[in-house]
Amino acid sequence: MDVRITDGDLALLPNGDYERIGGIDEAVQRVRMVVLTNRGEFIYNRSLGVDYDAFSSIEEDAVGRLDMLIKEAAADIGGVRTEVVAFDKETMTIGIRVTYNGRSAVTEVDISGII
Repeated sequence: MDVRITDGDLALLPNGDYERIGGIDEAVQRVRMVVLTNRGEFIYNRSLGVDYDAFSSIEEDAVGRLDMLIKEAAADIGGVRTEVVAFDKETMTIGIRVTYNGRSAVTEVDISGII
């Protein structure tokens, strides 16, 4: 169980409590947080994030390279599998399929401000 993050802030319910999420929604949120973090930049856990220094959007197999980097970065998220299903070099947007407990969801992540 985790607290939903919306637009960088903790999401609140009308009664003022934090909105809690679990299951596939929590898994997607955790993957998004990892993908949106450049490895070494989170002060409390320097190994969190993706090593974007090892990536170039002009690589011939950019999707395969991103897939490998994101799988490595998300390996510590228990029970979660990731697969990069799309990459737009123009907008620097990644489509990622997240699978957790037999359920899947696709999320789109804009990494243009990271690379």
